[in-house]
This record gives sequence, C-alpha cells and structure tokens, in this order.
Amino acid sequence: MSTIIQKTLQLLTLLLLEIPHIIQADNNGGGRGDYRTEFERPFLVRDLEIGGVKLPITPVTIIILTVSGIILYRTFTKQSTAVASHILLDGTTDEVKEKMLKMKAEINNDPQKFAKFAAKYSTCPSGKSGSPPGSLGKFPLGVMAPTFDRAVFSRNSKVGEVLGPVPTQFGYHLILIHERDEQRQLVTY
Repeated sequence: MSTIIQKTLQLLTLLLLEIPHIIQADNNGGGRGDYRTEFERPFLVRDLEIGGVKLPITPVTIIILTVSGIILYRTFTKQSTAVASHILLDGTTDEVKEKMLKMKAEINNDPQKFAKFAAKYSTCPSGKSGSPPGSLGKFPLGVMAPTFDRAVFSRNSKVGEVLGPVPTQFGYHLILIHERDEQRQLVTY
C-alpha cells in the first residue's frame, strides 16, 4: 500500500513541479500554424520583467546576492574580542620590569598562580575585586592602551599563555588571555 502512495506522490510531484507548462505564443501576430512552444519556468528562476523590459537576472539571483552581502558585511565588520586577566605594577623602570619577568617565570602559564599573584601584587583594582583576581572581563579591540591591545590581539600571542611584561602609560603588565575571538585577527604586530 505504501508503494502506491509513493508512486502517487512521485507522479503528483512530476506533474506539478517538473513538467513545464506549454504555452502557445504567437510570434508574428496571428498566423495559423506559426506558433512556437515556450516552456514556462517557475517564478523564482524566471528572468525579471520590468515595464516590458526583460532583465537577465532572476529572483533567486537577487536572494543569493542579498544573503551573500549580509554574510560578508557581518564577517568584515565583526569586532574582535578577548577575555583576559592582568597584573599591573606601577612604574616603567628596569627594576619593575625585572620583577615582572621573575613573576612570569614563577607563574609559568598557570591560571591559578596568575590569579594568586594578581591578588597579591597587582596595583590595579581588578587585582583585588576581579573574579578571578586580575580579570578584565570581555573587551573589544581598541578599548585598552595600544600596546596592551597589540599584545592581546596579536597573531603571535596564544590563549592560555602569560604575555609580558607589556609597558603602558600605567606601568608594566603581565597578561593572561583566557579567550579570544579568532575570526578576525587583523593586528600583525
């Protein structure tokens, strides 16, 4: 019984969708026997006709171009974001830089140690109140100091690796990137 239903559905599909309608169109203004056979295509694949002028473009083409344009626009205008923590020490002297290098060696890319060092040594309020300590949360490219942004959004920096010391106008930073939107990495520093 199910094969009869399948055959009927196939026949209906063939009749409704796949067999084109044949239209008799008069080419030369009414001569008998001077008919040509045209196949009527479904609307979405038929050339558009505006004011009697046929355009070589179909509604499907317009839909595809519109969707492609939206996808390209969203891809190229999406802003990169990152989730990171940092340890800030005031000053830009060589002593501060050496202290940061020692801390970086002790932390050795361990997020728990990084949080402990941020709570203990960071002069930034995020070191005491962040969760985890030192957390800056999620931020887009261009919000932080330029050298900080370059370090976080660089193609060379890796997620889960401690970066730095990075100098800014606030002092030296050690940075731990927790997450980063990798879709659009344009910073090549």
